[in-house]
Amino acid sequence: MLKRVPQALCCLLAVAVGLTAEPVQAKSFFTSRRTFGVLFLGGSAFTAKKAVDFRRDANRTYDDYKLARTSEEAERLFDRTSDYDTKSKMSVGLSIVLLASGLRLILSSGVDDNPVKIRPKRKLNVDLTSDVNKRMVKVAVKRQF
Repeated sequence: MLKRVPQALCCLLAVAVGLTAEPVQAKSFFTSRRTFGVLFLGGSAFTAKKAVDFRRDANRTYDDYKLARTSEEAERLFDRTSDYDTKSKMSVGLSIVLLASGLRLILSSGVDDNPVKIRPKRKLNVDLTSDVNKRMVKVAVKRQF
């Protein structure tokens, strides 16, 4: 009998807590803002990695440019170095934009709980009349307020 007393007390406590607790509504952790925020942060990391790779390739190509033997080879290597530098700068810029957007979406993710209600659109009536003899077309736009 003494073995069942703790079990009975646990059951009684569980029933008491169950009756007094309010039901909890399940909410998804992955809201649209958080999902896109994480995707943007991942894209930012990817483009930052690509920027580092382009910069490394530009430095290697520039070293080859300094060792070029002909003017044609030097011009080709210089153009390639310039392309890598441009790609590196563009990747850095895109990475910063994606980072800022991702952080903004993640930090404002609690806003999804109260979605904005869309007001119904007001209708526009378009009247189109034409007169072949006078060679004219009339267009009238009417809007109700």
